[in-house]
Amino acid sequence: MDPRIVIVGAGPAGALLAYLTSSRGIDTLLLERQSDFSREFRGEVLMPSGIRALATAGVDLERVAHCVPERAEAYLNGRPFASIDTSLLEPPLPTAVSQPELLEALVELAEETGHFELRRGTTVRAVARSSEGTILLRTRRVGLSGEEEIRAPYLVGADGRGSVCRKNFAANIKNRSTPLDIVWFKMPYPVAWKESRARFEMGRGHLMIVGRSAEGLLQMAWIILKGTYGDLKSRSIEEWVDEMSRYTDPELAEHLRAHRHEISRPFLLNAVADRVIGWSGRNTLLIGDAAHTMSPVGAQGINLALRDAIVTANELIPTIRNGGDLDAAAARVESRRGPEIDLVQRMASIPPHVVMGRTPFHELARRTIARVADTRLGQRRAATVMSIFLDGVTRVELEV
Repeated sequence: MDPRIVIVGAGPAGALLAYLTSSRGIDTLLLERQSDFSREFRGEVLMPSGIRALATAGVDLERVAHCVPERAEAYLNGRPFASIDTSLLEPPLPTAVSQPELLEALVELAEETGHFELRRGTTVRAVARSSEGTILLRTRRVGLSGEEEIRAPYLVGADGRGSVCRKNFAANIKNRSTPLDIVWFKMPYPVAWKESRARFEMGRGHLMIVGRSAEGLLQMAWIILKGTYGDLKSRSIEEWVDEMSRYTDPELAEHLRAHRHEISRPFLLNAVADRVIGWSGRNTLLIGDAAHTMSPVGAQGINLALRDAIVTANELIPTIRNGGDLDAAAARVESRRGPEIDLVQRMASIPPHVVMGRTPFHELARRTIARVADTRLGQRRAATVMSIFLDGVTRVELEV
C-alpha cells in the first residue's frame, strides 16, 4: 500500500484519525513505537466531551472495559464536604476506560476498512521535508535489521509529549506549566466501598484524585507542587504511601498502608502543559499531545485528543478527496481547536495554586470553597466551571 497519509503515534488522536481516514477510503499508514498497547496510561478518564467524540465517529464504548462512578466525593484536609449520587445526573458521565482496549478497538475498526496498515514496534528516528514537500521518515522496526525510509505525501504527528514530529516542525512552543510532580499507581479496590467511587481530595499542599479503574482496581493520582516533599525520585514506594497517608481520610489511609505491597505499575510523572503555536506546516500537522500537552488537572488529555481527531478528519478528508489545499485545511484545524485548548489550559492552571498552596491565605481559600460548595449559588458557579471540563467549549461533530 502506498499511503496517502502517514500518522505517527497510535494514541487516542492518531488511532481515531486513522480509523476515520481509512474508513473514508484514504490509504492510511499508522506508525506506533510500542509493540502493543499493554502499558500504563496516565489518561484513562473519558469526559462527556470525549464520549461524544467517539459516539459521533460511530465508536461504541461498550466495545471496551469501562466503569462509571456511582458516587462522587470531595474532601478537604481528610474530611468530606460534598458527595453526590451520580444516578441523579444526566448522562453521559465521566467514565474510566481501559485505554489499551480502546486503542485496540480503534485499530480493529480501521483494519476492517481495507485502507489501513499499522506498523507496531516502529520508532521514527528522523523526519525531514524534501524540496518538493514530500515528508521523509527514517524508521527502525523491531525484528528488522537496519533502518527503513518512508515517503509520506502528508504527515500527521500524533506521537505525544515527546513528539519527534514536534521537535522537527514546531518552532514556537508556549509553556503553560505549573511545576507539578504526580505519583500514579493502582492497587486493590477497598472492599468496604460497595459502589464505584470517584474522589477529589485537597488541602495542606496536595491534591489527590482517586477512582475505580476500568479493570476494577483503585487508581490513585497524588499531585503536589514540584519539590514540596523533596526529591520524590529518591524515595521508595513505601515512603510515597506513608506521605500520602498523612493527607487523606483515616479509612483510605489505612487501606493504602495495608495494601502497599500490592501496588502495581507505580510511576512518577513530571507534569507539563504547553501549546505549539503553529500546528501545521507544508504537508504536516500536529494534533493531540504533540500539539498541546495537557496538565493532569481536569483530566482533559484524552478528551481533547479525540476531539482534535474529529476536527482533523472534517478538514483533511474532503480536501484530500477533492484535491484541495491541504495546508490551508490543516491551518483551519488549529484555528478551530486553539480557542478550546487555550481556555482549558488557563482554567487547569488555576486549581494547583489554590488547592496546593501552603500559606494561611490558601487554607482560608480552600475552606471558603468547601463552604460555598454547599450553597445553591456556589453549586451553580461550580457547574459553569465544570461544564468546560465536562463538555468542552466548542461544538465538535463528525461532518464527513
